[in-house]
Amino acid sequence: MNKTINFSLPRELEPLRSEIEDSLLSVITISLCKCSTTITESKFAGEPYLPYYQTVPKDITGETMRLLAQINFAEIPIIQNFPTQGILQFFISSNIFTNAAHYKEDIFQQFYKVRFYPTLETKTAMPTQEKPSVTSDDWFPIKEELSLQFHFTQEPVSALDYRAVHYLPSLICAPNHDVNLHEIYLQHFLGAGAKIGGYAYFLEEDIRHESHLLQRYDVLLLQIDTNDEFGIMWADSGVGKFFINRDKLLQQDFSDILFQWEHYV
Repeated sequence: MNKTINFSLPRELEPLRSEIEDSLLSVITISLCKCSTTITESKFAGEPYLPYYQTVPKDITGETMRLLAQINFAEIPIIQNFPTQGILQFFISSNIFTNAAHYKEDIFQQFYKVRFYPTLETKTAMPTQEKPSVTSDDWFPIKEELSLQFHFTQEPVSALDYRAVHYLPSLICAPNHDVNLHEIYLQHFLGAGAKIGGYAYFLEEDIRHESHLLQRYDVLLLQIDTNDEFGIMWADSGVGKFFINRDKLLQQDFSDILFQWEHYV
């Protein structure tokens, strides 16, 4: 990754600038607005784009899923390896919350579904699809439709990413300093927020840390973080993340996805 110009660092971390900059990845940060959208625009929640031949997915129990996010790549700045057009959709089922005590990560798309449409049909399905019921204690993490704005930037490895020990061995492995530089890094570079690409935010530890199987999911496809201002809440202040293998992303093959959500307990 090319080093960004005038990348800001806390004064205490300046001696580690070169190591930190070597970890920089491109990222699209997402700003939110409580605004309605058209059927093909990027959004969190709301009505999905559905071509005439398609229906809303159901989980393995037969429950209809809900649209978590829709990304129209024609609306976002170009980011390496990602599509430049087409619509990517993320659906989830309430069963990921029903089984929250045991549900940590999933690669089988049984209770979530990721769909990609490389081109858009002019003829779309009528909005008469079966919808999940909504109750006063609704499980869905996003309370209302949100429109999205996108901004290109770069960010260093997040503090709990399993690759941090590779990029910052003197910080992670040997924290023998007069000041706790690891704690300072944690305060500034957790990786929180809504984003496409970059590094993920973990509440405890990177689930890929000790799993070679999960380490193949090396690209953060989408992250949606709790945001009180815009009515996003994953159980108790959690975060949801979707990962993909870089080669699969280049092939625009979204059939093999790692989904993880976590929250404070």
